[in-house]
Amino acid sequence: MLLVPLLAGSTLPIPSLLTGASATIPIPLVLPAIPAALTLYALNRVPRVYDTTAVRPVAQYRAATLAAAGLLATALALATAYATDTSTPLAAARNLLGYLGTGLLVQYLAGHLYGPLAIAVVPVLCALVGLGPGGRPYPWTWPLHQASSPLAAATALLLLTAGIAATTLLAPRRHASRPAAV
Repeated sequence: MLLVPLLAGSTLPIPSLLTGASATIPIPLVLPAIPAALTLYALNRVPRVYDTTAVRPVAQYRAATLAAAGLLATALALATAYATDTSTPLAAARNLLGYLGTGLLVQYLAGHLYGPLAIAVVPVLCALVGLGPGGRPYPWTWPLHQASSPLAAATALLLLTAGIAATTLLAPRRHASRPAAV
């Protein structure tokens, strides 16, 4: 959140497949992918089988950690937005929550190796096929919307809630990349 105001005017050029021109993504909207991927990497360092056999409720601790990370990002974004008088930090916090939720859902469905990768792919995919005529983002490209977009905020919160619920409430899935527990 501290880098967001410093990079507020910077953009990342990516060719848009639908408009035929080069699209640009503000870097503060892509920057939250780094802490989201690092958070997932840190959570994935212990095999999920230990979560189900632990004496303490690891799933609840994991959910609390993810919720605390989201609250911390939101608090930092509110403080930074107030100090700099811009709304870009709020969009960055929204994207952090959405990226984290997307990564949690993907790693639950496909395996722990693919969660951080999905976080990196989401902003690039949104830039490639998410901009319509005039460079306006389509409704489903929530990372590219303005900070005041209620649709983008609701989508990010829904993704985070679904990701936390999938990783804490549902049973761990077995994947081909992991050996079966004996």
